[in-house]
This record gives sequence, structure tokens and C-alpha cells, in this order.
Amino acid sequence: MIRLSNVSLFFGERALLKDVNLTFSPGEKVAITGRNGTGKSTMFKLITGEYKADVGSVEIPNDYTVGILKQELPEDRGLSVRDELMHSLTEIQQLKDELTSIEHKLHNPEMDADEMSRLLDRQEWIHHRFDILHVDKLDGEIEKILFGLGFQNHQLDLQASTFSGGWRMRIELAKLLLSKPKALLLDEPNNHLDILSIIWLEKYLADYPGTVLLISHDLQFLDKLAKRVIEIDRARIYDYKGNYSQYKLYRAERKEIELNEYKSQQRVIQHKEALIDKFRAKANKASFAKSLQKELDRTEMMDAPEEELSSIRLRFQPSRQSGRVVLEAHHLSKSYGEKNVFENIEMLIERGQKLSFVGGNGNGKSTMVKLICDEIKPSEGEIKVGYEVKIGYYAQEHTEILNVNKNVLETIEDAAIPTIRPFIRKLLGGLGFEGQDVDKKIKVLSGGEKARVRLAMLLVNEHNLLILDEPTHHLDIPSKDSLKEAIIHYGGTVIIVSHDREFLRGIASRTISFEDHTIKSYEGDIDYFIEKSGVENTQGGLNTPKSVQKGSMETLKSPDEGRKLQKQIQTVEKSIEKLEESIKSIEVKMANADFFTNTSSDKIIAEYDSIKKDLKQKTSEWEELMTALEIIS
Repeated sequence: MIRLSNVSLFFGERALLKDVNLTFSPGEKVAITGRNGTGKSTMFKLITGEYKADVGSVEIPNDYTVGILKQELPEDRGLSVRDELMHSLTEIQQLKDELTSIEHKLHNPEMDADEMSRLLDRQEWIHHRFDILHVDKLDGEIEKILFGLGFQNHQLDLQASTFSGGWRMRIELAKLLLSKPKALLLDEPNNHLDILSIIWLEKYLADYPGTVLLISHDLQFLDKLAKRVIEIDRARIYDYKGNYSQYKLYRAERKEIELNEYKSQQRVIQHKEALIDKFRAKANKASFAKSLQKELDRTEMMDAPEEELSSIRLRFQPSRQSGRVVLEAHHLSKSYGEKNVFENIEMLIERGQKLSFVGGNGNGKSTMVKLICDEIKPSEGEIKVGYEVKIGYYAQEHTEILNVNKNVLETIEDAAIPTIRPFIRKLLGGLGFEGQDVDKKIKVLSGGEKARVRLAMLLVNEHNLLILDEPTHHLDIPSKDSLKEAIIHYGGTVIIVSHDREFLRGIASRTISFEDHTIKSYEGDIDYFIEKSGVENTQGGLNTPKSVQKGSMETLKSPDEGRKLQKQIQTVEKSIEKLEESIKSIEVKMANADFFTNTSSDKIIAEYDSIKKDLKQKTSEWEELMTALEIIS
């Protein structure tokens, strides 16, 4: 059990945490959330002892192991991936040594009963710990974790230092999972993972017997795991029972109450101040005015609610329309030495399409983006950018091109078209740069802040093809929501490389998967891809995605088939209409101020989730039927 009692922590005069009282029980899965800079990582450092509280205490039992995923890579020890994990388990060797010592002491015939009882309890605890660590199946456990995080069998005996920084972070995560601490502290654990590895990690953590504290901007990841949400907001703690989606509803209700209370207090203050000004100069009313002033002086002033980032709309600037064909690739191949990334790729992207590139790390997503942007050249084949295409490209490594001697505001003003300059401060606020933050020099910014500056530079200039390579890594959830809305409403063409399923959901009309040195195209968003990728080789039938449906074209060409499909489409459309009406009806109930105090609210929310799931299935069914109808038309 971890307990924070009356904890306060100050950086200078600024309170990061104030009067915090929290208890994390064994087995709990908890999301720690809040805007960037509010103190989420600071709370982790308090728990691990890296920071000391200015006031209060952090209490952790001596035998309660706490493991944290650090963002810094360790020094190279010249070990293979497998040996890195094996050598990280110093705890096992220490416990084995202790067990040998206990067994030796137990042979002492003069030992008193209390000491023997203590040693036997400790011996039992060590054997129990060995069971948790799967000591008798250690090789299998190492492989299970490494395979789950995306490593291939032939990679396990390669030297760890030969891998990229992202893959080495996976090794660090694997070490942490293998050590099985009683409390796992994970700060953005899926930043370096692909979608399949994230799904595996979700399942692994869901079954993890210890406490798991999560900091993540991946909403689906949090929703799947957390049953409790701790929000840090202006040094205060708000504790919610429920998953992240439920927390968002509770939070919106709380924010509305806070705003109403603040407005009410301001009206009272303004009324009293008006009376004081009116009666201060009148002899017979001066004492009354003085009394009112004392009341005001004693009033505990409420802080003005901060403007919600989700209410600050980001917007990409429209540009002159490109030609119909934005991009085409023919017989495209790319290799690095003997490493073949992909080969013989055919791809066509048309104006207005929004696509996501998905696939395992190293499968060629970022390589394709660099080919499109002419940063690298193909090994074979060609890639052509269409008429009047103006590319806006975001990648994290592009922060190196920033002028370190300029401040944030100057940098964005230099990049902006004239019509957007009056709105730059508000736009920067939507990306987390508020007040004096815009005056910071680029050279003092963190890597995440620099990445947000690069994103802002895209928002203030004109492009008709946006290419965004992992745009959400350094955004908090409100900023990410704002960016998603901006992409949805953008009229140009968009290519997104991301592993964030919640972010991709509903954006892309087409998903391109990079796998086995080639690409496969799915005519739908990330949910459609996840659903269909497991049956991508099935030939024929309406459950086959468009990318592999060519084999079924001949079997669907009769007029009777067309009429049958049209009837099926009409039936599904009626079902969709009914489901949408049911959703609207429930949303009206949920908007009621006292909805969550109603004993039936949990049942209604469950019904709401079930209907939305049915709607998603029906919509997917409708898309498949329409695709089949197009094929025979």
C-alpha cells in the first residue's frame, strides 16, 4: 500500500501539489491525469523518493517494491537483449542467497521458537515471490514479454546497443515487467510501442496482480485499464471512481459547477463594491460601508476557472486546391544495405483523402513519409507528387531546425501567414503555451515543447497535404482533442503516422498497414483495420476487406445479387437510424444535472455503451455492403 498524507510540494513560490491525501491499494489500476506541467511525473518522483515533500509524508512498507519506467536509457553493458533481462533480475540472486542463509540457520538446534517462526515466514514469502517471478520458467517468461513487446526470436541474441532508442526503451519496459514489482509506475509506456504491442501490454497489465499507476495520453489505453482516475488541477487532487470516459463526464459537470460558483461570487463582490463606493463618503452610512469592506476582506476568493483547452479550436489554414491525384507510387522499393524495408509498392492518394499509416516499428511508415517529402530517394521505382501539392510535414526530429535564439512567439510569427498573426497567442494557448511561456527562448524548451512549436508552425501556414508523423506524443489530452478536431475539419489531404487508436478513430477513411515488406489498404479507420486485419486473406464473402476482395468480384455480378444487396443496405440503414435515435435519447438524459446521482445511472451508461457498440457494428456492416455493391455496379 502507498499512502500520501497531507503532502505539499513547492517549486519556488509555486505549489505543484498542496494538501494531497491519497492511498493506492494493492491491485488497483489508477490513471494519473492532468494538463502538461501540473505535476503528474512529480507525483511519481515523490513516490519513488527522488523528490521529498516540503510538507507531509509518503509512506510505503519496506517490503513493498516500487518499479518505475525511466525515460533515460542506461549505459551500454555489451549484453544481448535476452541477457539484459536476465542480468536485471538482481532480486532473484539476492533472494536465493537469503534462502540459502535461512536454510543454514534453520539447522541450528539451539534456535528459539520466535526466531524459527520468523525465518519460516520469511522462507515462505521468498518461495511465494519466486512463484510471482516465475523463477522456474524464467526463460519462457523473458520470451513471452519480449515477443509481446514486438521483438522477433532472432533478435533476442543481438546486442541491445544495436537497436534504436525506441527499441531500447522497449527493453527497459521488458525489464520492469519481468521484475514484477508490487507497484508499477508507468509514465507514457506506449510512446515507443506499435498498435499490436500496445494491445498486448493492455492485456498484460489488466492481469497484473500488483498496483499500476499510469500516466498516458492514450484514452483507449486508460479506458481499458484504469478503474480510478486521479486528476491534478492547479495543485489540487480530484479522485474519481470509474474509467476515463466516465471521468470526462464527471469532470465536465464539476467544471460547470465551479464556473457557476465563481460567477455567483463575482456578482456578490461587485454588488458589495458598488455599495461601498456609494456609501463611503456619506457620514451616516460610512460605518455600513466599512462593515461591508471587512466582509469582503474576509471572503476567500475563488480562483477564476481556467479556459478549457478543448474550447480553444485549432485550425489548419486552407490553401489553393491541389490536383485530383495528390500522390502516386509505382514499383516503389527501398532498402538500406541488405535490409529490405519494402518492395514493389503501388499506391495512389487522391485529393481530400485522410489516411493513417500503421504497422510495427521498422516496417517502413516513416521511410515512406521521407520518400514522399523527398528527404530520401527510392532504391527502385518512382514516387510522384501531384499538381500544385504543397506539403506540410511534421516529424519530431524536425525540432533541430528551430532557431534556438528566438522565442516561441517570434518563431511562430515568422512562420505565419499575415491573416493568422492576430490569433497566434490563442493558438499557442491551445498547445499549452500560456502567458509568459510564449516569451521563452527555444534553447530552454524541453523536447516536447519544441515538438509543439513545430506543430504550431504547421497550423499558421498554408498547405494542402499534411503529413503528421506521431503528432500526439507531446500533447496532453485536451490539446490532442483539439488537434483531432482540426484534422477532421481540414479540407485538404492528410497522412497520419500514429499508434494512438483513440486519436485515429474517426479521422481516417483509409488505413494503410505496413507489413511483410509491402502495404495493405483497408477502406476504413483504425477500428475497421483492427477488426479486419485478422481475416485479410479470406477470399470471397462480404467480410473480406476491399483490399483483398478482387477474387470475389466475378461471383457477385448477377442482377439478383445487386437487388439483394440493396435490400440488405436499406434494412441496415433503418437499424442505424433507430440506434442513433436511442443514443440521442440517452444523451438527453445524461445531460441532466442530477443524472449521476440517480441509482439507475450505471445501468443507463451500460445500455448507452452497448448501443454505441451495436451502431459501430451496423455501420461496419453497411460499409461492407456498399463496397460489394460498388464492385458489381
